[in-house]
Amino acid sequence: MLDERKRLVLRAIIDSYIETAEPVGSRTIARKHDLGVSPATIRNEMADLEETGYLQQPHVSAGRVPSDKGYRFYVDALIEPYVFPGVELRKLHEEMLNAQPSTERRIHEAARLLAFLTQSVSLIVAPSTDQLVFKHLQLVPLEDTGILVTIVLHPGIVKNRLIRTKRDYSPDQIFELSTALNQKLKGITYRELGPTIFTEVIRDYGEIGKALVELILQGLAEDKGEQIYASGTVNILNQPEFRDVDRAIALFEALEEKEHLLSLLGAAAKSSGVQVAIGTENVSAAMQACSLVTCTYYVGDDVVGTIGVIGPTRMDYARVMAAVDMVSHALSSLLTEEK
Repeated sequence: MLDERKRLVLRAIIDSYIETAEPVGSRTIARKHDLGVSPATIRNEMADLEETGYLQQPHVSAGRVPSDKGYRFYVDALIEPYVFPGVELRKLHEEMLNAQPSTERRIHEAARLLAFLTQSVSLIVAPSTDQLVFKHLQLVPLEDTGILVTIVLHPGIVKNRLIRTKRDYSPDQIFELSTALNQKLKGITYRELGPTIFTEVIRDYGEIGKALVELILQGLAEDKGEQIYASGTVNILNQPEFRDVDRAIALFEALEEKEHLLSLLGAAAKSSGVQVAIGTENVSAAMQACSLVTCTYYVGDDVVGTIGVIGPTRMDYARVMAAVDMVSHALSSLLTEEK
């Protein structure tokens, strides 16, 4: 463990480096932070921190910068929690509340706001199809044997499809079919659908049942797996670390690999609260100049997805962690209210 003076010096160096993106020297620390010791003493402490792996020196004559080990200790033991002003909290809730009341639009807006708050790349994993629950089904008769099928799934997914039948149905018949289908399917998840239920729907509801089963199966095929919503990718280009074109391109390519991102974010879903993976803690080579901050979000008591922010290891961890936590709670609250 580090003694108190080394902790103060390490935190001062990391705070300064996060702010300036420039290597930090002992004179800078002595001038900007009242640690009660001379630059020479600070220099000795910095040398010890470098020797034990918490700092590194990019050039012989330059100051020091944090290592991944230094950032990890900073996040775990030194960081001072960031609290967003009340006005920002209210604005966040208002903007998310004003988004169209569907899960997709809520998630889109949450991703946009998180990217804005952190000036980094935000990622949100939407609920996978097999987690969705049938909430309501409506059949609306149209002209020329057309029937508009609307399926409302929880949380907040709406699917519409026009189907054609071989014969006309009266409004009363359509209403009766809607009522019966709602009684049969309400509360069932996509995961629970199977050959038995499909066979029963086709047997009991004829051509409308068959068209409905085809619609459900097509939806399962189209939406299979989890979807990722991303925002703020261009923010990467504003960071000094990614002025190197090759490094920026490698990261952009990594952000295009859906399965890779799902793997990164899926690992975070196994733990509660805000999680931070720093630099080389990320398996991907393209991500080892980055940190990933994640948190799960809920509908009621059920985890339905993960929120994440990707930025350089020199990120403002306190603010990013607070933003991820805040957006997670806001999104969870909105989706739960729509339950």
